[in-house]
Amino acid sequence: MVAWSWDLLSEPEQRAARRFAVFADGATAEAALRVCGTDGETLESLADKSLLDAAGGGRYRMLETIRAYGSERLDEAGERESARRAHARHFLELARTADPHLRRAGQRDRLRILAAEHDNLLAALCWAVETPDVPTGLELLASASTYLWIRGASAPVAPYAIALLDAVGDTPSEGFGEEYAVCVLLAASGSAGRPVWRRHRATAEKALAASWPGDRAGRYPAALLLWLMRNASETDPGGAFALVSSQRDCPEPWARAVAWYVTGFGALGEGDTEAAERAMATAVEGFRALGDRWGTALALDVLAGLAGGRGDRARAIALTDEALALTGELGALEDSADLLVNRGDQLDDPAAARADYASAVGQVHMDSWTRGRTALIGDAAYCPSSLSGMGSGLALVGAYVLAGELAAAHGDHRVAYARYEEEMREYATGCQKMGDGVAKLMVPRNRTLAALLNGYYRLIPYLPGKNMATKIARKTAENITLRDYHVLARR
Repeated sequence: MVAWSWDLLSEPEQRAARRFAVFADGATAEAALRVCGTDGETLESLADKSLLDAAGGGRYRMLETIRAYGSERLDEAGERESARRAHARHFLELARTADPHLRRAGQRDRLRILAAEHDNLLAALCWAVETPDVPTGLELLASASTYLWIRGASAPVAPYAIALLDAVGDTPSEGFGEEYAVCVLLAASGSAGRPVWRRHRATAEKALAASWPGDRAGRYPAALLLWLMRNASETDPGGAFALVSSQRDCPEPWARAVAWYVTGFGALGEGDTEAAERAMATAVEGFRALGDRWGTALALDVLAGLAGGRGDRARAIALTDEALALTGELGALEDSADLLVNRGDQLDDPAAARADYASAVGQVHMDSWTRGRTALIGDAAYCPSSLSGMGSGLALVGAYVLAGELAAAHGDHRVAYARYEEEMREYATGCQKMGDGVAKLMVPRNRTLAALLNGYYRLIPYLPGKNMATKIARKTAENITLRDYHVLARR
């Protein structure tokens, strides 16, 4: 059926359709025009002929069956390399243009744009690593790094960063020192990044210091803050502290705000809480003047901690509430979770504190996991709890069921999605209930219960039912009968 429809297309339409296959999750009209080398009339014609789906908001999508066919035609035409290069260049330019705005008042809109193109950014990065095109890969990672850090999405790109560093070796190319340093930071954010960090840390610090001498600005200010955070757990963080705090007279205003933020921590280390509060207030003022919600929230959190430390819980809670509102606007989930825990520490009401602690390890509850052609699986749809685990297993089961139902329905997503929700709902709910129970045990209602639980945990190895928790968890995890979709798909 796809081949028949394809053969009816004109040559310009076929060329545009096969090049569109390089997009990972659809494309805006602008992106399609540039990467496909076509015009608006051709795109509209492809949509009229159902080769593309005009998904709304000026975005086009392509069914996976058509995309797979188009991808084969792209190989036959010998255009895959040129199409993927054009795709990577477009999304590099998108990330490069967005990056400065991520530290200004327009950060919400830019975050939304980059989040919509997340899969395309990863596809472009994957191409740069596989080719390899090291300069494109380094610049793409560096340009997208602020977005990745704000959204808490840096760890998944760590393998790409590690692969790029393997291609770079121990010495970055001329003109790419700062991008190299950002790549080292991103590589270190993954579970396998420790050896890479040890190997590249010294060279990366020299490169970052050369890019930010204090009297002129580099290209990626967020790297300064992340460099200090990454070095804070090292035995010799002094160099990182000196580098960042020296930016107080830098011509880049965001870097100046970060320098005051870091200076506040230096004052704290010396026990001068008044100087720390002045420095943090200056940082807040700097971030606010730029319209940066993320930096403002980070500095407000420290001010809240200082207020709580001197016994002013009301101010601590008010400052944390303000910070939470800002991180909520940005979708900065990791920072929001930290803030919830910090607010819980300041609350006198045990029930309210418990609610904040539970929210910090929160679950995801949704009436439906599908909309249109989009389906959610794993933590995005039914996160159980970071305390209970089971997230990976639940995601794998969900992926198997969704893929199986799509195969059994022969691509009819409406039928498949309904069956997916029907098969998974009871199982996912059971896993979440267990996660909720674990969270309640981890956050007891009062000091007496906390003391009892601490005693119980010490006795667990000596009790007859010491393996009961494992048995309950296993029973919950296995409480689903998986269908044989290989048989159903052949019917």
